Amino acid sequence: MDSLQTFFIYAVITILMAPLLVVYGIPFIVAAKVFDHFAQLWMKDSTRFIASCGIASLGIAPAYDMYRAPLPIYTHLMGDDSVGTGFMLASFLVTWLIVVVQVKQITHLLHRNG
Repeated sequence: MDSLQTFFIYAVITILMAPLLVVYGIPFIVAAKVFDHFAQLWMKDSTRFIASCGIASLGIAPAYDMYRAPLPIYTHLMGDDSVGTGFMLASFLVTWLIVVVQVKQITHLLHRNG
């Protein structure tokens, strides 16, 4: 039961700190948008969408410090902190999945209302 409680603690902390993670991820989000624009010439829409979401997720995927504060993985790596490879991969994949779902929802709402 203790591990489930720890999971929920990290989930709540991550949700509450999501706006900060997005602010830290702005350079990656901009890079994803630029990539999406220029990749129209040589990539299919679905492949470009998946790659763009991956680029944005690189800047948002959280890692946690000793105070359970979520910061993007790249900030830990720039500060010479160690982050486990398995944790980085899991964090990136979960973040990528959330970004894909959110972007699809936003796109659907924009096309429906616009």
